[in-house]
Amino acid sequence: MTESVDRLAAALADRYRLEREVGQGGMATVYLAQDLKHDRKVAIKVLRPELAAVIGADRFLSEIRTTANLQHPHILPLFDSGVAEVRSSELGVAGIGPNSQLPTPNSFLFYVMPFIDGESLRDRLTRETQLPVNDAVRIASEVASALDYAHRHNVIHRDIKPENILLHDGRALVADFGIALAASKAGGTRMTETGMSLGTPTYMSPEQAMGEREITARSDVYALGAMTYEMLIGEPPFTGPTAQAIVAKVMTAEPAGLMVQRKSVPPAVEDAVLTALQKLPADRFASAAEFAAAMGGEAGGRTGRSRIYAAPTAAARRRSVPMLALGVLALGGALAAGYFAGHRMPAALPIRSTLLPPPGCAYADLSAGNVAELSPDGTMLAFMANCGETRSLWIRNLASGDLKQIAGTEGATAPFWSPDSRSLGLFGTSQLKRVDLQSGAVRDLAPIVAGRGGSWSRNGVILYAPDISGPIMQVPAEGGTSAVAVQASDSTITNRLPYFLPNGRDFLYVRGSIDSVASAIWAGRLGSTAKRRVTDFGSNAGYHDGQLLYARNGVLMAQPFDPGNGSLGGIG
Repeated sequence: MTESVDRLAAALADRYRLEREVGQGGMATVYLAQDLKHDRKVAIKVLRPELAAVIGADRFLSEIRTTANLQHPHILPLFDSGVAEVRSSELGVAGIGPNSQLPTPNSFLFYVMPFIDGESLRDRLTRETQLPVNDAVRIASEVASALDYAHRHNVIHRDIKPENILLHDGRALVADFGIALAASKAGGTRMTETGMSLGTPTYMSPEQAMGEREITARSDVYALGAMTYEMLIGEPPFTGPTAQAIVAKVMTAEPAGLMVQRKSVPPAVEDAVLTALQKLPADRFASAAEFAAAMGGEAGGRTGRSRIYAAPTAAARRRSVPMLALGVLALGGALAAGYFAGHRMPAALPIRSTLLPPPGCAYADLSAGNVAELSPDGTMLAFMANCGETRSLWIRNLASGDLKQIAGTEGATAPFWSPDSRSLGLFGTSQLKRVDLQSGAVRDLAPIVAGRGGSWSRNGVILYAPDISGPIMQVPAEGGTSAVAVQASDSTITNRLPYFLPNGRDFLYVRGSIDSVASAIWAGRLGSTAKRRVTDFGSNAGYHDGQLLYARNGVLMAQPFDPGNGSLGGIG
């Protein structure tokens, strides 16, 4: 043993016999020891000297005394604590000095817990990466139960992470109540001077990252949400090469959805986790018990709402706020697009993403026709952003948060996805264009005047409206000769916003008068001149899980719809 460990062993010799060091954390070193009085194995945690100097013995013992009174089946109990101090220059003559004010080279702040013959949650995650959904939910619920009990006794943990969750016979035990509490109350500016921080950046709530002194139970709920996310997905919601990089994402980025990364995650679990990870404490669950209830789908658990929303600069808000309803409708269309690839999307798919302007860009353009488009596989957002003097296409990866500008799309508008999420169509200044994301190639497909919406079928056909009036055209996605899909009756009629139904043959579109705001949703079929009026009102149309989605008087509507015969049910 080293000299410092020799001193520690000597200081504790009348109660405990140190056997070996078994781990180190950010705040303490852990030793396996034998409790001489009770003849049992124990774990002794000894605070790092610089932290002990900041907290001081009185504060440490006071807070440990508070947490020692927590009695809960999922909280690791506390056996002992104190200041261990060598009273003689000769090692081996030791005693406990509970009235010591500051640690010396021969004194140590320590606390004693049961030795758990098992592993930590971190050990299990290192071995398995992802846990079975049922195991993850059960462990999260057990931790939530412990936290709810502690919170009701006015104790906030402040450092929930896999390292502090021990697994004994499969049962979760929360460890280390009290250390972060003591440090936060006593540290002040001296904590910063030591270079140490309270909490772990990966699981730290935004308010902790901002250095707020008053931390509530909602901060623990955030950390529990982050830990649950890692149990289910295999990595925390935010990662980075440095603590600063992680904190930056905690403050500004939105976590990627769970179900798009792991389809077996139930919608209620995803919504509960993402609600727990909200930036504002007021938007999270008020208690850990609410979080656990929401994961189980219980009515008592408040959940968040599915949404894609924009959070641009003030200038961007002036341009984009009127398009919020269209953004919601675009989400409905993106959900329906999941059918084109032959996969039925979940009935409820909560999506959260903040759409910020890319660095150096004036704003994310959410004007008409430029609403953010979610890829059919749910992993990417396509949107237009004004950078410098022109607008271009950008792609955001929802899992990593990475942004990519697509060269050759300057001045384009109204992007729409291919069913396989590998390509997009969009309208340039005079051409309908195809963008292949993997190669970066941008190809001209057909001439246009002022594009008014496009849709890409699973059969490799693109429908597009080339002008504000006139027909709806069709063109092979690989390029070729264009043909009329919907004939224009006269120049006063607008046919626009085509939308393929799941079979790749039938489609919806909006038909109306150029001189009137009134419009209707119609249904058509490739290769047929027969058309059918679906509604006497409407705008952008989408389809998902037997429902026609459209906007009416500023409200998102959903009505039963048979895509085979174009018949609409329910009340319009």
